[in-house]
Amino acid sequence: MAGNLPAARGVEVKITWAFNGTPQAINVLHFDNPTLAAISQTTANNIGTSIRTAFTSSALAGQIHTGVTLSKVEVRGMSAASNPWFTSTGAAVAGTAVGKPLPAATALVVSLKTGLRGRSYNGRCYIWGWAETANDTGGGASTAAAAAASKFLDDMKVSIGGGTPALNLAVLSRWTTPPGGTEPVERPEPVLTPVASTPADQRWDVQRRRAVPGI
Repeated sequence: MAGNLPAARGVEVKITWAFNGTPQAINVLHFDNPTLAAISQTTANNIGTSIRTAFTSSALAGQIHTGVTLSKVEVRGMSAASNPWFTSTGAAVAGTAVGKPLPAATALVVSLKTGLRGRSYNGRCYIWGWAETANDTGGGASTAAAAAASKFLDDMKVSIGGGTPALNLAVLSRWTTPPGGTEPVERPEPVLTPVASTPADQRWDVQRRRAVPGI
């Protein structure tokens, strides 16, 4: 089935965010597993710990509304379509920013830069759940908010990259446009390109969300 080809070295990580206990947003990230290590419940627990720790070490928690939690981390190996999801056993971690939340469609983009040109080699991660205190005086995202979002991804990259097994944050690309072509074609096997940097600008972005709360 198109879009579901296995990636022998791929690992998929799903981060779920909740507001007042109801799941509202998901980030999906990919990692390269160069040693082809088995992905297990222990792997999921280790990755979940790294992500929750990065949420606080990056100071992102201080920008995210108190009603928002980083509620769940799920992990699966991508070497076969039938591989199971493993859910980290760690507890949810709440934001600490008081005041009103920004509108639910508001997000800040962290770019996943690989050093290569083209859409196939660059990704984005939309960070959600901000409090009004993340605004600057001009209505954009504050310097502190952008720095925290960038550091969240970078701290995660460093921690998981130095973990057991060592997994490298990457951009996964399933499609390419051949030279001279106009239509994308699916690659025989998805390509994983390591992420070199995780910059964030200070422009708020918009995600169109479902009318009914939840995901």
